[in-house]
This record gives sequence, C-alpha cells and structure tokens, in this order.
Amino acid sequence: MNYLTKLTCTRPRVSSADSDRDLLTETESNRGRIIQSAAIRRLQQKTQVYPLETNAAVRSRLTHSLEVQQTGRYLAQTILQRLSDTHQLKPMGLSGQETAFINLVEMACLMHDIGNPPFGHFGEAAISRWMQDKAHLCHEKAFKNQPARSSLLETTLLPDLFTYEGNAQALRIIHHLQDLNLTYSQMGALMKYTRTPYEPRPDKGSPDAYRKKKPGYYFSEAHLVSDIWNHLDINEGCRFPLVYIMEAADDISYCIADLEDAVDKGILSFRDLRFRLYEVWEEFTDHNNYLPNIMESAIQRAGNNKQEFIVRLRTRLVRDLVNYAAKRYLQQHQAVFDGTLDEPLIDGQSDQHLALDTLKTVAIRYVFTSMEKETPELRGYSALMGLMDIFQPLLELPRAAFASITEKDSSRHFIEQRLYHRLSGKHKLAYHQALQSLLSSDYSREEQDDLEWYYRARLLIDYVSGMTDHFVLTEYQSLSAI
Repeated sequence: MNYLTKLTCTRPRVSSADSDRDLLTETESNRGRIIQSAAIRRLQQKTQVYPLETNAAVRSRLTHSLEVQQTGRYLAQTILQRLSDTHQLKPMGLSGQETAFINLVEMACLMHDIGNPPFGHFGEAAISRWMQDKAHLCHEKAFKNQPARSSLLETTLLPDLFTYEGNAQALRIIHHLQDLNLTYSQMGALMKYTRTPYEPRPDKGSPDAYRKKKPGYYFSEAHLVSDIWNHLDINEGCRFPLVYIMEAADDISYCIADLEDAVDKGILSFRDLRFRLYEVWEEFTDHNNYLPNIMESAIQRAGNNKQEFIVRLRTRLVRDLVNYAAKRYLQQHQAVFDGTLDEPLIDGQSDQHLALDTLKTVAIRYVFTSMEKETPELRGYSALMGLMDIFQPLLELPRAAFASITEKDSSRHFIEQRLYHRLSGKHKLAYHQALQSLLSSDYSREEQDDLEWYYRARLLIDYVSGMTDHFVLTEYQSLSAI
C-alpha cells in the first residue's frame, strides 16, 4: 500500500499556479476553492431535518457539514496516530503527508451534502417523481416530428434522469457547475457510491451491493469518473480509501444531532428521549448494556439538565465511535485501500453500530414523522413540483426552437424565453459546454439530438436543486401569482 498513488496533485485542468507545488499546498488550494464556493454558502439555507426552520440553533446543512468536518478530522488524526505508533507512515508514503491527508478528509466532509436539493431527501423524491412522470412526455412533444429515436434515450438517458441523488449531484456541482477544478484525490474522496442510475442495483449479498446501493454519479459525469479511477489507480466500481472516513464521520455526527434538535424544538421531551433510547436498545439487543451504561453515566453527571445530558452522551459516543472506526479502518486496511470493502467502517456486528442504529431508529419513529417536519415538507413538495411544471415548456421545445431562445430574442417563444432568462448563468454555461463537447464526439445525429435534450433536462434539474428552501417558495409564489 503506497498512498502516494492515491494522494495526487493532478487536476483535470492544469492549474495556472506554480507547477512545482507540493501535495500539501495543493490540498490547501482545494480548501480555498471549496470554502469560497457558492455551493457551500447555500448550505446555510438548506434544511438538515426541519424545513424552513427559523430557530438559528437548529442545524442547517452547513452547521451539520461543519460538525462532520470536525469529526472527520478527529478520525483521520486518530488513524494517522495509530499508523505512526506502529511505524507504518513512512512505508505507506504518508510520512510528511499527514496534513494533506487530513485536509482531503476535512474538505470531503464539508462537501458531502452540497448535492442535496431544497427540503433534503424529500426534495430528492419530488424531483425524481416529476422526472418519472413528465420527462418521457416532454421528450415526445419536443420530438413529435422526428419519429426516429436512439436506443441511448431509453437505455441510458431517461433512467439517468429518473433518479435524483444528492451524492451524484455533488460531483456534478464541483466539476461542471462550479468548475472548481479540484484535484482528482479530492473528488475521489467525495464519491460514496460507484454506479450510475441506469445501471441495475446489485442483488443483496453480491460483493459490491453496498458500494452500489445508490447511484454515485450521472451519465453527464461518466467520463470524469473514469478519469478519477484512472488517475488514482482505482478499479472500476471501487472506492477511494478516504471515502470510508468521510462516511463514518457523517454517520457519527447526524445520528446524535437529529435527536438534539428534536429536544430543542420540543418534539421530544428530555424524559421521552431517554425512555425511547432505552426502549429501542432493548429491541435490538439481549443482555447488552453498552448504550445504557453510557446513558446512565451521562444522567449521573447531568441530572435533569437536558443540554448537559446530550453533551455528555455525544462526547462519549463520538470518542467510542471514532476509536472503533479507526480500528476497523486499520483492520481492513488492504480492502479499504483497494476500495473493495463493501460495508461501512462502523459495521453491523458491533455495539457501536447498534448504538448508531438505536439513535437513528428513535429519530425515524418519533422525530421524522412529526407534524413540525412533515407539514413544511409538503409545502416544499408542492412548490418544487409546481416550479418544475412552470419550467416544463423548456423541455417541450424542439431543439432548433430552444437554440433560438438561447441565442436571440424570440417573439414566437416569448414565454419560454423569459423562463430561460431566469436560469443561472453557471448552469447555462455548463449546458452549452456539454453541447460543444458533442461536436467532436462519435454519436449519431439522433443520439446527439437526444443528448441535447438530456442536457437541457439536466439544466432544469441543476437550477431547481440548487435553490434554497425559502427561495423555492418565493420563486414559486412569484411565478404562479399566488
């Protein structure tokens, strides 16, 4: 295992900076590009659990991402310290590269949710459903005078549009929409899953079932992913090793945070929280006191102070879970390095995983079904679906007609032109760059027509998914005259 084959300075485009910069400098450059990107700023107005939340103490996607970043840093430091204690840093090419290693983990953690649409997973479902219901009909209307269609549309492009996945959108944002030109290592550290939406999900029990349980990238980024795998010496369908650290940091962070926010909002009382944790733990285990012992210790120190209880609970769990994840990373080091480990670091056979599962289950049963969460989600669903209906005419235009409204004023398509004007400049640039790349491709004329329409559909998805929760409502109200 030589990490210098994985940690690289190489970017998709040659940087204008000094070509002799070292790995540490390049990871610091990644950090600057990421932190200053609009995609990170938008996270402050995207929901973590509670849409349209006005209480600033309740977590947004940004505050959650900052917590994941800190946990990821702690876990990366723990792994490196254990490698140092066993004198393995130098043989693995990590001696002197510790800060660069940590930088890559931290920035992957900070970015891990940038592909999430407004209203979180509910927003993902809304965009997916709209495409499943409307995309085929829009395409038929746009091409009603051109009956010959390519097989690429049915086998690849439409299935690709039917599933919105935040992990796949994150890769699209950092490369094609924000054009951050990050190093291949930084992009690799973000890719949790290794298949496209048009590839079938593997059967349970297959050797890649976990790594491919969700789409990790779209057709539009397929060439980029191939380049990432080639530059980082990753076999097709495998992961980059630092992804396992980012994933564990996310799991550790959100399971506790969701319950803390529920207590802050009064959805769960302090007493209910403790009772539900004990109740679910007993469902999952038999004569196991791991989590109850942690809770009893927290109660003894905190008394009836709910905030102190949660701080004590979080502190102990984070420490235990980080130590366990670091242990697993090193126990499975070869499989992690190769990207073939087909399970998370905090695996299902451990007390630590049972503790995480208990926290998640309490949140699912008693928090995620609350009116405080579901009512604004339904508002968001109506607004998202309504917005996409308003922009639907853009997907129904023939290719030549759409080209005309992008190039000059059109009196014939004045509604569609005004809708086009509302789209983001960065998103429109990504669309035109994708079309430009088709000119030098080997696709047939029919395939190029279908690909143009595919990138047009991506243009709409990019615009809507990039909105903040409040902007979705504002834009919908503005355009529907409500």
